Amino acid sequence: MTELPASALGAVIGGRLQRDFILPYEGKPRLNVLGGNLPYAAAAYAFWGGRAGLYARVPAEFPLEQLERLNQIGCDLSGITRVKEALDDRRFTAYSDPLSPRGDNPIARFAERDIPFPRELIGYDSASLGSCSKLDYESFTARVNDLPKAYLDLTAAHICPIDYLSHKILPSLLKAGMIETLTLRACACYMDSSFWEEIRGLVSDLTAFMLTEADALRLFRGRSVDLWEIAEALANYGPEFVLVHLTDGSVRLFDRMGQKRWVIPAYPTNVIDPTGALDAFDGAFLLNYRKKFDAVDAALCGNVTAAVCMEGFGPYYVLDTLPELMNARLDVLRGRVSSA
Repeated sequence: MTELPASALGAVIGGRLQRDFILPYEGKPRLNVLGGNLPYAAAAYAFWGGRAGLYARVPAEFPLEQLERLNQIGCDLSGITRVKEALDDRRFTAYSDPLSPRGDNPIARFAERDIPFPRELIGYDSASLGSCSKLDYESFTARVNDLPKAYLDLTAAHICPIDYLSHKILPSLLKAGMIETLTLRACACYMDSSFWEEIRGLVSDLTAFMLTEADALRLFRGRSVDLWEIAEALANYGPEFVLVHLTDGSVRLFDRMGQKRWVIPAYPTNVIDPTGALDAFDGAFLLNYRKKFDAVDAALCGNVTAAVCMEGFGPYYVLDTLPELMNARLDVLRGRVSSA
């Protein structure tokens, strides 16, 4: 693996590196393959011309050679921290329809499809995946001393879903360095009323906060069901932009500084595997926002990248897309943006 000088990097991207076990809606299962949110975000960032320093905590035996392609196209892996303690890096996802992921009851879901249960998933505990602790560190939770010092000299960063404590630690750590543009995607595990008092502190230093429609409604249950009202309330905590992803793939973008509301449509596509699509959006958004500081254009680039991601399998699929195709789709989508 090649370690790149910090001067060659444009951003740091932090998240989870995992081994994915995916039962698609159609087609063969994809078992024990490179996954987690980090490689999807990094590949999308790299597709649009960026080089990122990658951060994650992984078990000592994690096959880092699977990241060789990212390394070859300019991503730095010195921020990947191998840990000695037990760290379960497995992620199970089954799709009952093209866009509805389920991560529970893997034994039953393999049995439903009459597929032998993989040995590598024995002992997988799906019950613990939906909760975040406000106090207790997981083995994958970010630590203050994890990030290479050179990463703090970069000017942009994106944080993928990890856990509550990681999202509390990393923004303040990055903002103490040279980071000017900081984006973060919400973890579903803390987007509920039990974390209501903590949300303001999590998002106050962000340039852009990304969340799903389900996240928004769960957090604001009993307070609001209006997505624009929710986006504005979150933006008033500090982020310049709040982006809410709807189930149809469109994005509601609230611009706090300009007090504007934008609807970014989804690019229509034939969905093969939606795994990682939101993370691909985030990587594309960060790179393109830094090019023009235009959040609408960055979100358009994010949506066409997410669409391509869903048309194939794995984080590297987007890297094999012709730039001309992506730009043609971008031109089509630009004419469909509307203000609300």
